[in-house]
Amino acid sequence: MFQVVLPERKKRAEFIAKMRERGIAIGLHYPAIHLFSLYRSLGWREGQYPHAERIGKGIATLPLFPAMTNADVERVCEVAKRVLSEEMR
Repeated sequence: MFQVVLPERKKRAEFIAKMRERGIAIGLHYPAIHLFSLYRSLGWREGQYPHAERIGKGIATLPLFPAMTNADVERVCEVAKRVLSEEMR
């Protein structure tokens, strides 16, 4: 897996939607573990680890698999770069 942490001011849902509009599938992995129900039941709560929470909410998994060609990798990178630049305006 290949994750990117989006800039704080970027909304992950919008990034994902724009990537999908351009034919790039995005995954979601690695949420802040202390927010899982098991850990909440042990007393962990939101706000205890703000950095982990921010990263967990702002991480997106880009496509990465053995059959990807160099052209595929370049396309994913170019589309991500374009989407992030559009959002920055």
